[in-house]
Amino acid sequence: MNSPLVCDSCRTLHSAEDLDHFRMLGLEPTYNVNVADVRQRYLQLSREVHPDRHAVQTGESLKASARLNEAYRVVRDDVLRAEYLLELHGGVASTEDKTVAQDVLAATLMLHEEIAEAHAADDTGALTTLRQQVEERQSTTVAQIAELARQLPGDEDLRKQLRAALNAMKYYRKLAAEI
Repeated sequence: MNSPLVCDSCRTLHSAEDLDHFRMLGLEPTYNVNVADVRQRYLQLSREVHPDRHAVQTGESLKASARLNEAYRVVRDDVLRAEYLLELHGGVASTEDKTVAQDVLAATLMLHEEIAEAHAADDTGALTTLRQQVEERQSTTVAQIAELARQLPGDEDLRKQLRAALNAMKYYRKLAAEI
């Protein structure tokens, strides 16, 4: 396997510091990835950079392993991958822009109250219904995120739409955790 982390001929580790998550895994930075292929690449690279194989470069090996684990965690997840791509393409990080659509805020507040009431009443039927509603919102939002992320780099408006959708997903994940 031609790896950006290990020299094919001498097996020396290369620094992983300047590689983005996609390049580290030997992939093009795009939303559409084959998750099974990502896993296969990750497993192969994990073996290649493992500290047991690089006794002389243990410190570098540990850094490469940690960065590789993080790259795999991000690239295999649809939402985290879109978030990462957005920032790679100049989009604003969620820490700097917490914008969400007004209807998302209203719906989230309403669902939050309904979840609290269902918990207080120990109403498992209501909680099941609310879980389904939240899962539907998550599914719709993931589809929207995927559609927008496939268009990156896009223009500033597209990146703002994607940021808002990613922010909305955080609200829905919090609601799911409450249930």
